[in-house]
Amino acid sequence: MRRWHFYVMGLIALVFGVLSLAEYVLVSYGPRLGWLQGYGEAEVAWLANLPGWVHGVWGTQALLALIGALCLLAHLRPAVWMLAFSFLALVVLHVWAIFLADPSLMSLAGGGWEGWATLGLVLALSFLIYLYARQEKRVGEVL
Repeated sequence: MRRWHFYVMGLIALVFGVLSLAEYVLVSYGPRLGWLQGYGEAEVAWLANLPGWVHGVWGTQALLALIGALCLLAHLRPAVWMLAFSFLALVVLHVWAIFLADPSLMSLAGGGWEGWATLGLVLALSFLIYLYARQEKRVGEVL
C-alpha cells in the first residue's frame, strides 16, 4: 500500500496546478469570474498590459504545475523536472512583477504585508511540491 502522504501531497499539487492554470486562463482571456471579481480597475489594466513574454512564462508555469502534478500522481519521473521548472518560472514571474514591472505589483497592491505574504506562500508551496517530488524519486515512489 502506498503511503498516505503521497496522495495528500499529490492532491495538494493537483489543486495548485489547477488553480494556477485557472488563474492564467481567466486573466489572459478576460472573464472576470471567481476571485478575479475582486480585482480593481488598476489591477485589471495592469494585467491587460502584461508583456507577451510574461504570458508565455506564466502559461508555461501553469501547464508545468498541472502536468507535473498529474505525473506525480501517476508515479512518473518527469514530475520532478516539470515541478522544478514550474517553480523556476514562478520565481522569474515574481522577480519581474516585484522589481522590474512598471508599476510594480507591490505598489499596485498597496505595499502591505498581505501581498508579500501571498507571494511568499505561493513560492513556498511550489518549492515544497517540487522538493516532495524529488524526495519521492529518491525513495523510488516516482519511477
